[in-house]
Amino acid sequence: MVKIETNSEECTHSILLRPNQSTDWKSSLLFIFIIAFTCLSIGIGFAFAGAIMILPFAGLEVLFVGICVYLVMKKTFKQEVITLTKEKLKIEKGEGKINQVWEYYRMWSFVSVERPEHPWYPAHIVVTSKGERVPIGDFLTEDEKDDLVNNLERIIQELK
Repeated sequence: MVKIETNSEECTHSILLRPNQSTDWKSSLLFIFIIAFTCLSIGIGFAFAGAIMILPFAGLEVLFVGICVYLVMKKTFKQEVITLTKEKLKIEKGEGKINQVWEYYRMWSFVSVERPEHPWYPAHIVVTSKGERVPIGDFLTEDEKDDLVNNLERIIQELK
């Protein structure tokens, strides 16, 4: 998801980048609950029939599904914020909170798109300044990356 906010008074542009979320946290908890109820119901049924060894494996299955859903949901909370002013370019990355910050002079920063040799591979958008290369929007779809590049070109032209 690419979301752009412009403040005309201060002449700043903020671009928020987030991966697409297929579901929210409540729906994921409901999914885990349904899986847990189903697995444990079957496990308890087999335990009453005399196959008690199924219960630990049913519990492990529920635990495994819960951990997998948690890890996937954690990845969808990743976000990047790119702030452009006449003087500065600031990139903030993190999952829920800011973990990394890069700040450059906008005039000495370059945004480039590295197209892959084969169409199956994704393009990479890279901000380069002071010998550092910061990839942005690696989790975006190709259409969203094209939209981001077009908007960055437009914003940079506005700030000149």
